[in-house]
Amino acid sequence: MKRRYPGWLFVLTLVTSVAAAAEPAVRSVPPRNVTMLTASTAQPAEFRYLAFPTVLRTSADEIWVAYKSGRSHATDAGAAMEVVRHTLSTGATRLIQRVPAPGPKLYQMGEWVRYPDGAIDLCIDVQDVGWDGRHYRSGAETLRWNPTRNAFDPTAPMRPVAGVQYGYPFEFIVEGKTTLQLIMAFGYHKPGGRWSVDVIRSEDSGRSWGFVRNLTEEFGGIRGNESGFIRHGDGFLVTTRGYDRIARLHRTDAQFRVRHQADLTGKYSFVNNIVGRPRIWLRDGHGYLLGRNWTRPTGTAADRTAGPSEMQLCLFRFDPETLALTSCVIIDNADHQKVTDGYYAVPVYTGEGDQAQLHVITYKGVNGRPPDIVRLDYRWAEVK
Repeated sequence: MKRRYPGWLFVLTLVTSVAAAAEPAVRSVPPRNVTMLTASTAQPAEFRYLAFPTVLRTSADEIWVAYKSGRSHATDAGAAMEVVRHTLSTGATRLIQRVPAPGPKLYQMGEWVRYPDGAIDLCIDVQDVGWDGRHYRSGAETLRWNPTRNAFDPTAPMRPVAGVQYGYPFEFIVEGKTTLQLIMAFGYHKPGGRWSVDVIRSEDSGRSWGFVRNLTEEFGGIRGNESGFIRHGDGFLVTTRGYDRIARLHRTDAQFRVRHQADLTGKYSFVNNIVGRPRIWLRDGHGYLLGRNWTRPTGTAADRTAGPSEMQLCLFRFDPETLALTSCVIIDNADHQKVTDGYYAVPVYTGEGDQAQLHVITYKGVNGRPPDIVRLDYRWAEVK
C-alpha cells in the first residue's frame, strides 16, 4: 500500500533541504609545512611576547615582517616593534631592527605602506596604560624606512585629519598617485572625539591626508573595530569586526557609499563570533576572508550551554557580489588545541597555476605560553 504524505510536508522538506544545501560544509586542511620565523624563547626576557605580524612584499622571494615584541598581549609599556627580513624559498629570517617604545607608551600593531613615490612607512598603533590599568590609544605614529641609513628614522606622530586624531591604522590601498587608508578614531581623543572607522586619502604619498568617509556611520551605525578593504570593480569590498561581536562584509561604490552588506555571525553555523583582524582579497574571481574564528559556539548569550571553544584560523571564500560565504576551511587548530592567543594572519602567494602556494604569516601561543611568529604553507589548490 502506498503511503501518502500531505503536500505541506513535501514543501517543508524541500525548503529544509534547500536551506541546508545553501550552507557550505566546513573542512580542514593542515599546513604542509610550518616555519618558525621568530621563537619567543630566543628573545630577551622583555621582548618574548611576539604578536600581530604584518607583511611587506619586497621582492618575489622576500618579505619584511613587522610584529609586536613585548611582555604581554597589551598594557606592557616599552613594547617594541620588531622587523625581520624573511626569504620565502629558504625560510631564512634575519632581524632588521627592533624599535622599543619610549615609556609609558607601547607599540601594539603595525601596518605597512609603500607610497607611490616609493617611500616605505610602518604605521603603528601606539598605546599607553591609563590610571585604571587599561590600555588607550595615544595617536598613530609612523616609522619611515631610511634606505641610506639602512634603518628606520625615529617615529613621527600622525597629524589630525579634518580635525580628527586617529589611533589604529588598518590597511592601505595604493592606486596611481592615490593612497587610501582605513583607520580608526576613538571617542576619548582630542581633537575629534568620535568612535568610527574612517577612510582617508592622500595624493602626495602620505605628506597630507583628507577625509573621505565615516564607514561606521555609512554602514548603519555599527560600532566597528578591526577592518579590511580592497578594490572591487568600480567600488570596494570591506570587512568589519563589530563591537557587537558580529563579523560583516560590505560592498560599496567608488565613494564608499554602501551598496550591499551582510552579517556573517549567526547566519552561518561555523561563524559564532567576530572574525579577528580580518584580511580580505580577491583571486580567480572569488573573494577570500582570513582571520581568527570559532567554528563551534562560544558560550555567549546565543548558546550559554555550549561552553567555550578554542579559536581557529579559518579561510572563507565568498561571492564578491552577493557576499555569501561559499567555503570555510580550518587551516589551523581543527583539533581544538588550547590556543590562548593568536591568529592575526596575513596571506602571501608564491608560484603559479598548479604550483601556487599560500603562505600564511601569523602568531600562535598554546597553553598560556608566549606566542611565536610562524609561517604556515599550503598548496593553494587544496584550500581555495
